[in-house]
Amino acid sequence: MPFQDHRQYCWKREWNKVARMSNMSLCLFLLLQVTFVVSAFVTDQPAGSGTLYPSLVASPHATIHSARLTSCHGAKLQTSLFAKDPDNEDDETWVDPSDADSQQRRDLLYNLGAVGLLGLSGVSALSLFQTNVYTPSGFQRLPRTQFLAALGNPTASEGSNARDWGLWTLDPGPRGVWLSDYKSQLAGGPHQAPAGWKFDSNDWWLEEHGLIMESPYFPVPAGRYLVTGGRLVTTGLTIRPDGSWKLDSGTLQDVTHLPCRSARYTPDPSASVEGSPLTANPRDFPVAPGAKMPAVPGCNQQDYAVLFVVGKEA
Repeated sequence: MPFQDHRQYCWKREWNKVARMSNMSLCLFLLLQVTFVVSAFVTDQPAGSGTLYPSLVASPHATIHSARLTSCHGAKLQTSLFAKDPDNEDDETWVDPSDADSQQRRDLLYNLGAVGLLGLSGVSALSLFQTNVYTPSGFQRLPRTQFLAALGNPTASEGSNARDWGLWTLDPGPRGVWLSDYKSQLAGGPHQAPAGWKFDSNDWWLEEHGLIMESPYFPVPAGRYLVTGGRLVTTGLTIRPDGSWKLDSGTLQDVTHLPCRSARYTPDPSASVEGSPLTANPRDFPVAPGAKMPAVPGCNQQDYAVLFVVGKEA
């Protein structure tokens, strides 16, 4: 992939991260407004010989009349928007006023739908705030997101293996090389990607779309980091010089960005084939969020969780 395409890919990926939850919140808000409008329209029909409700699912026998002129010894204006067709006994848009239970159930469904949409909109807004705005005391937001490659029990909130963790100060995906371009861009010559990083055939990385990535920096420097998985938990992470680590709240799973998958591949001496990006199957990509990365024949594999680093100790 040309480097210009990598930059476009980077822009789209970063935009999607920031805009996804915002768009979801907006859509849910609009749906909520539509629900209220429909509910108000349905419940505010003029009283007459019966209460008139539009059917949510149109019946093939339903007839909708709108300001229809009829004649019976003269012209008469039928002003009801929804009226029972006297020639159609199967008209399902007519609800008898004596059926109070039906009206109450309908109102309950509208209200439950509105409350549900409001709740989902609130969760989406909270997730967007936690990921992009929330900054606890003692931290400063980074101008550009960094990425941790972490190992550990997903349910753990502390551990002692941070020396096995790596750090990408730049998003490695857009700087990567597609598996299909391995021969032309990495296999020969200086093994240098268009973005400038060096490929090591004895220690290489793949991400969820099938891009060969540069290796992260090892080990992660000791310090305090503000990390998130792009969901509801944004919290502090302490990495000590002895390699121990601890989250201020939540678990490693809570701060893992599930759509981002990464794995490290090294040669398997016992394999019958020599493992390399050439033995990887491009049809195994993209990888579903949270799923294990594909195996590559001839290679040992180590999957890593990916954490967003959005801030550091001030």
